[in-house]
Order: sequence, then structure tokens, then C-alpha cells
Amino acid sequence: MKIDKRITPPAASKVSSAKGKGAGKTSAPAGGSDSLTLTESSTRIRSLESELASVDVTDVGKVEAVKAALADGSFTVDAEVVADRLIDHTKEALRKRPRKK
Repeated sequence: MKIDKRITPPAASKVSSAKGKGAGKTSAPAGGSDSLTLTESSTRIRSLESELASVDVTDVGKVEAVKAALADGSFTVDAEVVADRLIDHTKEALRKRPRKK
């Protein structure tokens, strides 16, 4: 099982309206079409979300320590912890499974 800790920003097309104090200004031009103007804050947030999405959050030190332990044979596996996590994972998968009628 691979754990992906990267943060993915929401797609721009999913944002349909701005809420909250100072979230944005909307105006309807004389032509009858809608327009949206984002504040500097929301534009900056989108920029930061894009930057964060490209950041790798892997703990390189921990990865190297595990590789070294595997190489020298000192890596140990706690079978009880593995079993508990497998049981928890299976329980969660069963809860999320659609029920048959």
C-alpha cells in the first residue's frame, strides 16, 4: 500500500462562487454576461496551492534509514502492528463498500 502525502489543489473549474468577507467582487456588464474578479488574496492562495502541489513531502532521512536497515539486515517488522493495520484497513474497506439490496 502506497501513501501519497502530496497536496493537490482544487481544479479551477470546480470553483463556482466566492464566499466570505472580501472573497471577491462580481458585476454584471451591460451585455448581460457575468464576470468575476478575484481579490489579490485569493489569487495568491491559488498560486501557493499550485506551488505546494509540486512539493515532495517524502522524509528522505527516514527512507535512507530504512534502506540501510534493510541492507544490513537489522530491519525488523512488528507482526502484531502489521496485523492490526491490515484488520483496520479491511474494516474500513468493508464500511465503504456499497451494500447489496
